[in-house]
Amino acid sequence: MNGASHLVGGVTAAMVLGIHSPAQLAVVAVSSLLPDIDRQNSLLGRCIPVLPSVLEATFGKRTLTHSIIFGLCVWLLLSIHSSWQWPFLIGYVSHLLLDVITGRVALLWPIPWKFGIPLFGIPPVFVETAAMAAWGAWMVLGGYSYFYIT
Repeated sequence: MNGASHLVGGVTAAMVLGIHSPAQLAVVAVSSLLPDIDRQNSLLGRCIPVLPSVLEATFGKRTLTHSIIFGLCVWLLLSIHSSWQWPFLIGYVSHLLLDVITGRVALLWPIPWKFGIPLFGIPPVFVETAAMAAWGAWMVLGGYSYFYIT
C-alpha cells in the first residue's frame, strides 16, 4: 500500500476508536507511516536521508520495521509519554493489518516467516483502490461526523 492509504487507514481507525486530540492524531499519523521507514521512496523515508537505505540494505523490505518486536520496542519507548502509547498502537497495527492483506510481512522477525492473507487472487492495487473508494463513500454518507476536534 502507499503512504496515503496507510495514513487514511490509521487516522480513520483512531477517530472511530475515539482519538480526537491533535497531538494524539499526529502520533497516529506518524506511526501509521513508521513501518515503511525501511523504504527510501516512502512518505516518511523521503524525510530522513540515510536511515531507509541502511534499513532496506541490512534487513530488507517488510521485515524489522514491520515486526511485532519493533512495535513493542517503540511502544515501550513511548511509556515516557504514556498518552501516546494507545495512538501509536492504533497507527502501527493499522499499517501492519493493511500490509498483511496486500502482501507478506515478517511479523515475527527475526524468524523469517512472512504472513499474508491473499484476497482471492485480487491484485493489491485493486484492494487499495477499493479501500480508498469505500473510505470516500463512508465520508460522503456521514463518516465525517467522527472527525471533530475537541
